[in-house]
Amino acid sequence: MTDDTLRKAAIQQRQLFRQTVYRIWGMVKDDRRAELSEKENNLAEILTDHEEYSDHFENIDILDGREYEAGLLFNPFLHISSHLMVEDQLSANSPTEAILFYKAIEAKGCSHHQAIHFMIMILLHVMHESASGMRPFDANRYKRLLTKCKEVETTEIDKIIENDLLENQDCQAIH
Repeated sequence: MTDDTLRKAAIQQRQLFRQTVYRIWGMVKDDRRAELSEKENNLAEILTDHEEYSDHFENIDILDGREYEAGLLFNPFLHISSHLMVEDQLSANSPTEAILFYKAIEAKGCSHHQAIHFMIMILLHVMHESASGMRPFDANRYKRLLTKCKEVETTEIDKIIENDLLENQDCQAIH
């Protein structure tokens, strides 16, 4: 695939996701959730949990999929799509390490939403490292991080991720 083809595919993917968010958010606001499929209701639930981003969900100017600077520390659409990815992992019980991490974090007193956010932090770390190095997603690394992080207090998860980043930079420098 050429860089231009990948760029066009990314735009199309953003466009489709944003249009879906826009449509489903509109249905939530119009109290029409009963018309949504189970998968769409899962997204509606995530959107409802993130009402603070509703101005982004309702922004018709960004439905074309172009690059979008949210003006926040992170992109709310990336955050919502990451929620979906993690929720899908939990629903599918795959990878097993995701379920084990989730249960361990919940047992430490975290809410469902907080546990999902910790999983997102780990997932995005591995995704970013793969994308920045133009490598495929490293599922084994993701599983290893989930396993390491479930063994520590939630306040230590950032340190585990930082150490992983440093270890991988050292490995890349050697190769």
